[in-house]
Amino acid sequence: MSPFIQKFLLLCVLMLLSIHHIFGVHVNGVNSVDHLFRHYVNVFNTLEGNLDLTLHCKSGDDDLGVHLLHHGEVFSWNFKPTLFGTTQFYCSFVWNNELHWFDIYIHGDDGRAACDYCNWNIYKSGPCRIQEPESPVQTPACYPWNKN
Repeated sequence: MSPFIQKFLLLCVLMLLSIHHIFGVHVNGVNSVDHLFRHYVNVFNTLEGNLDLTLHCKSGDDDLGVHLLHHGEVFSWNFKPTLFGTTQFYCSFVWNNELHWFDIYIHGDDGRAACDYCNWNIYKSGPCRIQEPESPVQTPACYPWNKN
């Protein structure tokens, strides 16, 4: 093997090791760079009056199904945004026969996508995103329901 190819292979191995060291994430004991590019969404039923919440979330590619959340319960999912930045998840929320809609994740929208862990509290007045612990702003970002 030529000295050039040996140096090139050594450089590749060193780069892989440094990437592993910098970006290596342990998920169930396995390193996963894939974990770095995932977004995690948690929707908490915080409706006033201890009401049950039925939610149905989906994107253009994934239907996450209908879920009944008792007060205080959470529904969670994770995903990797599309390479072309078109990922959008929208959810319907029903309680006491009232139906509301909200776009819970819109790629490129700082309020709805600038999070690795997107935690949402659902209130009658609308959803509020809880800021991540390392965020300099700790006030929840509250939104109105989508117009029908």
